[in-house]
Amino acid sequence: MRNFVLEGNLCCSITPKELKTLRGYVVCKNGICAGTFEEIPEEYQSFEVYDYSDMLIIPEMVDLHIHAPQYAFRGMGMDYELIEWLNTQTFPEEAKY
Repeated sequence: MRNFVLEGNLCCSITPKELKTLRGYVVCKNGICAGTFEEIPEEYQSFEVYDYSDMLIIPEMVDLHIHAPQYAFRGMGMDYELIEWLNTQTFPEEAKY
């Protein structure tokens, strides 16, 4: 797996209801996010750095796709955890199909 660092404007979730934004770095070690940092930690200094200074980096799992049955409730329930959203929004609607 490749090791690298992304540099840019980060938006990270601290809690389900709290976001943190910072100018910093996302470290990827062996294909896994090792964390977000304001400065590159010493142990990652040798990693290749990709500069995305003019972009927003969101280092979490973000679902950017939609299935046809989900179109009816798009944008709804975004404050739910995944399983709660599936049980209250997705599964009932998909059962109609």
